[in-house]
Amino acid sequence: MYGTEQQKQVDKVLQYIEQNLSEPLPLEKLAKISTYSAYHFQRLFKSLTGENPASYVKRLRMENAAHLLIYEYNISVTDVAFMSGFTSLSYFTYAFNQHFHTSPKKWREGAYLERFPRAYDSKNSKPNRSIKKEEQSSTDYNKFTWLDLNNVKTMEFPVCLTINRRRVGPYTEGITNVWEDLYHWANSREFIKSDTLIFGVPRNNPYITPPDKSQYDCRVEIDERAVQAFHHETVYPFMGGKHVVYTFEEPVDYSERSLLIECYSELYSFWLPKSGYRYLGNPIELIQMKPVCGSLSVECKIKAICLAIEPK
Repeated sequence: MYGTEQQKQVDKVLQYIEQNLSEPLPLEKLAKISTYSAYHFQRLFKSLTGENPASYVKRLRMENAAHLLIYEYNISVTDVAFMSGFTSLSYFTYAFNQHFHTSPKKWREGAYLERFPRAYDSKNSKPNRSIKKEEQSSTDYNKFTWLDLNNVKTMEFPVCLTINRRRVGPYTEGITNVWEDLYHWANSREFIKSDTLIFGVPRNNPYITPPDKSQYDCRVEIDERAVQAFHHETVYPFMGGKHVVYTFEEPVDYSERSLLIECYSELYSFWLPKSGYRYLGNPIELIQMKPVCGSLSVECKIKAICLAIEPK
């Protein structure tokens, strides 16, 4: 349904939800944003996302809280609950237990390690202090294994508008088909140039979100003067700004997600705490797209991973 008015309206709601998780998000409000009736919106939303609006909002709030509890240890559990859209600490604790089978406090103190490959490495991190010394040798991370620091840079990206295509499903499959379709769409309109910003946005932490619920955005920079000509397409602003960028010596295939995860883990768990920066949101992945000679196929690989950052 790419390029349809229905997809565009649901995408607008998804974007609103992500930007307003701490606010009340009743069905009637979301339906109004979509311009459809509540009944039609709910059916359309589920057909495009696989979840009804209420379940989707609750899951995003749970996952946002789980992420904050690990990476923002200075924020109290109560504040994490409110920042994630819960108005009651007791209900948040109950819902978190139901979703992750542990309490927010235990999750923060190390229960997340049942899903994650290593503890969050920070001198102020209670999980690392509280894990027994004999356990630390197997779970703590104290050196770079996957990242070559020569390939880690900070750089500024420009503000721009992008066409967005969203894929729901595992990050290891199906995404290249979306890229191929988007490449032909953009190339036929002469948007693909040597300096065009082409990037993917993995919107979920694969250790927290189930693979079938994971979302990945494929985005291509467009000339803002052309926006009005594509009124059925989902146009997202990209705010640019300072990013830490890790460039691979050889572009990485989507099937090699385990390598990407290790590199992300090192950026989050070791580089960030020692860098003087804090991350601002979802990472982005710079994409290399090469048409395959003699066919309509396009080879799509990840040439760099990037985190939006600001000084602590």
